[in-house]
Amino acid sequence: MIITDEAKVVLAEMLKENGQDSLQASLQQGCCGTSLYFSFTNKKADEQPVVINGINVLMEGEAVFKTNTVTIKVDSNGKLVVEDTNQSAGC
Repeated sequence: MIITDEAKVVLAEMLKENGQDSLQASLQQGCCGTSLYFSFTNKKADEQPVVINGINVLMEGEAVFKTNTVTIKVDSNGKLVVEDTNQSAGC
């Protein structure tokens, strides 16, 4: 996973505002199969996050593999966008 510098600023602020310290990447079953789902959380003492561009990211199992093609960036309106180069279009 790539978190751009612009997305890092937005994510860090959102985490702070919500009193959270980590981004959780998990899998969710949908109409088009399994896809990534992101949420904010606080890491537990026994969890070891992956630090990506200064952001703690918690993920395990298949989520690790699904994030290999993901970039979190900011669009022209300042909103976070998750871009997955492996995601099929038109689902």
